[in-house]
Amino acid sequence: MNRALKIHARLPGKIVDDLKRQHIPFDGLLKDAGLRRADLQDPDSRVNYAAVLTLMERAAALLGESSFGLRLGAAQNLSDGGILGFVMLNSATLLDAVKNLQRYFLIVGDGEEFELEQGGPHVKLRFRERDPALRGLRQNSEYAAAFIVRACRDMTRKRLLPVRAEFMHPRPNARIDYEAHLGCAVRFRADWDAVVFAAETMRLPIIGANDKLLKVLTIACRKILGPAPKKQDIVHDVRSLIIEELARGAVHIDAVASKLSMSSKTLERRLSERDESFSALGDAIRQDLAKQYLSETDFRLEQIAYLTGYSEPAPLVRAFRRWTGMTPIGFRSAHRKSLSASGSL
Repeated sequence: MNRALKIHARLPGKIVDDLKRQHIPFDGLLKDAGLRRADLQDPDSRVNYAAVLTLMERAAALLGESSFGLRLGAAQNLSDGGILGFVMLNSATLLDAVKNLQRYFLIVGDGEEFELEQGGPHVKLRFRERDPALRGLRQNSEYAAAFIVRACRDMTRKRLLPVRAEFMHPRPNARIDYEAHLGCAVRFRADWDAVVFAAETMRLPIIGANDKLLKVLTIACRKILGPAPKKQDIVHDVRSLIIEELARGAVHIDAVASKLSMSSKTLERRLSERDESFSALGDAIRQDLAKQYLSETDFRLEQIAYLTGYSEPAPLVRAFRRWTGMTPIGFRSAHRKSLSASGSL
């Protein structure tokens, strides 16, 4: 792989939280995996994906817990999954939710790839690490499977039972109660990791889904990711890397240029050739998302600041004034008055 794969810091944060609850020292584990406490402070910041997989495997070994990944995945709450979690929670059916997981997973990170197999009596959600060298690490594979099963149960409020789970790794020597965590048979040495459901199960509706909110969130996801490139596209690459920096609340051209193996001056020149600039791309992403949330949701300003990459509302307010000449609250109020006057409310 030419570029280090990344993932949101939520997962290593969950691992560390689990170790804390069991009063297990973890600084040494973080160091051995190539991570620091500071890397985990912002759950939406991105960290090295291989380091996270190493951390999970070593935590399981330290605890002497063969089913660590399974237990951790089964304990996760989809509502803690950021914007992608909310997209899934507001999809119409389970099938729509897993399609959205596949479609928008790059928002979370680029370490995993997903494929959805439909046809016949079953629907199979397949997943694996993009880097072949990372495939077959048991704890992460089992974590993902347990997380998917738990998410499907939470979304439908039913104790769903998959048809089976499949893993690339061989059958472990330890005795593991897969039935307790997954509720299904398990196959090993598969080409992909996978969770298989009956087709009728995937047609179940998601309880509490809000179609209006889903439209807002999916538009936000598409704006974050930008258009899929038909060929190598510097603007698309920069947009993707800006998202990695945006989660930290600051977007620096030097960091993005470095990841593209060029100087900041070269990056600005290449963007200029496309009639774009680095600052304009970063501002456009934040501005579009902020306007979308203000006009089409009742999200509090604190929530909108979080979703647009700010640690608190004040920087968002200053930026919004610069973009529009208005405060966010003033913009929302004017938008609603306009809708009311036109009879749309």
